[in-house]
Amino acid sequence: MEKEDFCRRVDEDIDHSRETWDAFSYDEEKMSVLFRYLVNTYKDEIDGFCDGLKVIQPYEVSALQAEAYRENIKKMLGRLEGFRRNGYQNDGLLEYYLNLEHNEISMDVDFTELRLEIGMMNTISKMEKDEIIEKLGEIEEICSKVLFKHKKWDLMREYLIWLSGKDVEIALKILPIFFKINKK
Repeated sequence: MEKEDFCRRVDEDIDHSRETWDAFSYDEEKMSVLFRYLVNTYKDEIDGFCDGLKVIQPYEVSALQAEAYRENIKKMLGRLEGFRRNGYQNDGLLEYYLNLEHNEISMDVDFTELRLEIGMMNTISKMEKDEIIEKLGEIEEICSKVLFKHKKWDLMREYLIWLSGKDVEIALKILPIFFKINKK
């Protein structure tokens, strides 16, 4: 009976979290209450539930706190749903998460399509989008030059270092363009 109660609570919390998200996703106070509830309820119940969450800084402006809460709740909601799809158990949960995270990386990347894709991302700030799009222009210019590939590589190394400081999802989208130094 305890297992059934736990499963029912997970289902109810998923529904409640979705409703709260839909109605109040930009309300910092509502998001903070939901965040604290989910953390306190599931941190010891679901393996890895709190891993990789953003730190909420009390001195940050309300809008930045709300954004951090939104990102955290989105992750936790995904983990709750994954836990449910995994049969409400921790056994095999990490493998399940890893399989969900695995995306095929397209090696046939186009600069224009990549700029559009980055521009459509709502998980990064406008300032970061602008920075990425600017760097893509610089990388495209290097790739289009008529140079030996070792010279292009020398010119692109700084961009690889810059890219290493980006989120893994962004890096995996951009990394294939470095192979364009081998094309005419």
